[in-house]
Amino acid sequence: MILITGCSSLKENENIDICSSTRFPCLKSNEYVLLITNKGNIKLELYGELAPITVGNFIDLVEKGVYNKTIFNRVIKQPYPFLIRGGDNSLIENKNNLQDTKTGKIRYIPLEIKLKTNNLPTYGKEIDASSQINNIELKHKRSYLSMARSKSVNSASLQFYILLKSLPELDGRFSVFGKVISGMNIVDLIEEEDFIIEAKRIDS
Repeated sequence: MILITGCSSLKENENIDICSSTRFPCLKSNEYVLLITNKGNIKLELYGELAPITVGNFIDLVEKGVYNKTIFNRVIKQPYPFLIRGGDNSLIENKNNLQDTKTGKIRYIPLEIKLKTNNLPTYGKEIDASSQINNIELKHKRSYLSMARSKSVNSASLQFYILLKSLPELDGRFSVFGKVISGMNIVDLIEEEDFIIEAKRIDS
């Protein structure tokens, strides 16, 4: 397992404290976020114990207001419900492209996947062995959240998916980090260019 920390790497150590050993925002607690959209409210539960860097990154962006006034820029419902992608800020008048206030640059986080048999998540590596797929803690099921990324495994940043159906073909390839616990009926109503009015961290 490699924990990416910029140019340095952390060797495998099952006893290490991830959040004290990375430059990325990191949260090992369950967190809750309310997405107030133009279609209604969506409540998210995020699993920091299983995906601490991914959850830390998401909460950090929420608290900085980065998701406010961002659009759902990809909605796939044909030939069957597939997913919606949120967090695009390219078409919003009041955009905020600086995601890391310390560096002034876009922050990219590593692929993070927790296996049931490991104490810590695996970083920067897809899980593609068929024997390990069933060992993944968080899978791509309806209502779950996963980070969008490009071909590079360590290119997730701002955009995220909400799954409209189970998509096991994505397991091991993207970081699942939470799920919708209220408002899935609102998620089903979302169309392209619907938008998040405000995203805010809440107690529960």
